[in-house]
Amino acid sequence: MMAHREVTQEQFEHLLDDVTYLQDEAEALKYVIDQVPYSETPPDQMSILDMLRYLDFLQVHHFRPVVEEVFSENRILSVTPLSEKEKDFQTATDSAEKEETDVFTVLKKIIKHRAALTNVVRKIPLIDWERELKDSDGNRKNLFTFASEMVSAERKILKEIADLVLIHQNEKLSNREINQKVEQRKSEMDQ
Repeated sequence: MMAHREVTQEQFEHLLDDVTYLQDEAEALKYVIDQVPYSETPPDQMSILDMLRYLDFLQVHHFRPVVEEVFSENRILSVTPLSEKEKDFQTATDSAEKEETDVFTVLKKIIKHRAALTNVVRKIPLIDWERELKDSDGNRKNLFTFASEMVSAERKILKEIADLVLIHQNEKLSNREINQKVEQRKSEMDQ
C-alpha cells in the first residue's frame, strides 16, 4: 500500500513538461532519422522503427486509456503492467502486417497522439492526480505516479533510440574518414 501523497502544482507542471517531451523528441527525430538504418534490427533489440511504433502503441493503448478511464470509474482502477503491454505489442505486430513502414508516418502519429494526450493531461484537475490505481499484485499508486512511471519508460526507450542513432552516425562518420584516407593515399601514390 502506498501512503496518500498530495500532488503540488509544481509537480504537475514538471509532469506536463515531461509528457510533452515525447512530442518534442519525435519532432527532432524527423530531421535525423533518414540518415540511419531505422528498420535494421540489432541482435536482442527492436529496430528504431519498432521502438517508435512501441512508443505510439503505449500512448494509445496504455497511457491515454488509463488516464481517461480513471475518470469514468468510481472505483480504484486496475492497470496492466508495462511488461504485459510489451507482450501485447509483440502479439499485435506478429499477428498482423507491420502497420506502418514509413518512419515519418510513425513520427507524425506519435506527435499527433501526444498532442491529444497532452491536452487531456492539461485538463485534469490537480486533486484528480491523487486518484488511486492498483497493479495486478494489488499495489496501489496514484495517477501522478503512474504518469511519472510512464514518462520514465518512454525516456528509457528514447535513450535507446538516441544511442542507436548516435552509433549509426558515428559509424557513418568513421566510414567517411576511412574513405577520405584511402582516397588521400591513392592520390599520394599517383603523384
